[in-house]
Amino acid sequence: MKAVAIERFGGLDQLKNFELPKPEPKADEVLIRVRAAGVGVWDSAQRQGKLTPDNPHFPLILGAECSGNIERLGSNVSMLKEGEPVYTYFTGKQGAYAQYVTVKANMVARKPTSLSYIDAAAVPVDGITAYQSVVDDLQVKAGEWFFVAGGAGGVGSMAVQIATNIGANVIASVQSEDFGMLESLGVMRDRLIDYTKSDVVKAVQKITGGKGADAALDAVGGKNAKQTIEAVRDGGRFAELTGESIPEQRGIKITHVQSKPSATRLDTLRDLIDAGKLKVHIGQVFPLAQAREAQAAVEHTHNGKIVLTLE
Repeated sequence: MKAVAIERFGGLDQLKNFELPKPEPKADEVLIRVRAAGVGVWDSAQRQGKLTPDNPHFPLILGAECSGNIERLGSNVSMLKEGEPVYTYFTGKQGAYAQYVTVKANMVARKPTSLSYIDAAAVPVDGITAYQSVVDDLQVKAGEWFFVAGGAGGVGSMAVQIATNIGANVIASVQSEDFGMLESLGVMRDRLIDYTKSDVVKAVQKITGGKGADAALDAVGGKNAKQTIEAVRDGGRFAELTGESIPEQRGIKITHVQSKPSATRLDTLRDLIDAGKLKVHIGQVFPLAQAREAQAAVEHTHNGKIVLTLE
């Protein structure tokens, strides 16, 4: 099978095209014929050796999410069918930058019928991370002020929609050229902040009548998280995605989100998508052979999800 893998950790130049054997599913796994694979910052981190499976086997195929069709079922798998369109966020020895991948069946769910394979591949990691952040970690409620820093990105754009569906008053920081996209996702124009032109903390304070956000999600990462938490009211809730060290302050509950693969969560996201309550925003699509270019795009400021296609 065709695959993109690395023979050692390092820069973009380590991503190379390979012909590798098709994997065989174990009893609790399924073999997926990959149609599209999502690309994220976690892929770049793994390429650099920052996020690695135990005892990595080289050539190491990257990629933690994909959509495709069930090619074969493991002997103990009965909940899925061969040929069924599916999508998945998974952890394993080898990844999704390949024509075939084996995945534990409890990490695989039926694909949303309303989405193409490319759109479906953009959902699993960002969707599960956003849902877990908003619903489980921050427990955002109807009527609360909820601020998302980085609302135009993959996780951010999912988070604003999930919170809007709950009935929260959503505020988001983006660039002005992304205002239209965020409005289409349900965020009111007067609750959008251009972080390149405004003091974000002061803007959130003004929008909330001086109260500050009840809860906030920093979907940007790095030093930005220390600014985002300043927009949260005393005793509020704050979550971030990159493990940034944030000192305790003003009674705010701080959560470092660690998303977990789950077919049940994918089922929930599928239902929201097929009901028209959750939209997918694709930034760029690259063929598998251009995985270097795809990861380069992820490593720079970008709007929307980056996806590899294997069609």
